[in-house]
Amino acid sequence: MRYEIGIAGSGGQGVILMGLILAKAIAASQELFVAQTQRFDPAVRGGKAESSLVISDEEIDYQGILGFDLLLALSQEGCGRNIEKLKKEALLVMDSELVKEAIWGKILKIPFTKIARESFNDERVANMIALGVLTELCEYIPSSAVKASISSEFKGETLNLNLSAFQKGIEMAKGQKFNFETAEEEDREI
Repeated sequence: MRYEIGIAGSGGQGVILMGLILAKAIAASQELFVAQTQRFDPAVRGGKAESSLVISDEEIDYQGILGFDLLLALSQEGCGRNIEKLKKEALLVMDSELVKEAIWGKILKIPFTKIARESFNDERVANMIALGVLTELCEYIPSSAVKASISSEFKGETLNLNLSAFQKGIEMAKGQKFNFETAEEEDREI
């Protein structure tokens, strides 16, 4: 088994942090191996930020991406840079407030930023909402381990806010309060 996840966005969105939290959570499972890589521009905010994870049930001999099974796009540019790396049947999850244009076979549009603003009065937790959705969508990510990993990164009120946002994402995914869009293969834009 080899499952690959990509997270693409801009500096300041917590993309690298999300990848690290997921990697720690998956590594805590003694049944799986994980390799996490990251790429980012030296600019603190607004530059390219990408995190990739390879999950396997055996030792990982190649940490590079063969093709994403799931891509989380938190910016239009991040989506554009990575859509060609999706496997044919992959799922593209995107922040519908920040990614306006993408055509793929299976797309899940969720307004993470809008939900963070309206539910928590803080757009910075959009990444934790997205992390909750990803955790629920991917069978290889144990939610209890993700919560423990989040708890190792934050303290006090910041921890409570991030855990609440993470839980919101899990509940959204369980309740399926979003719609999948599909496109025929000839209509896919790469």
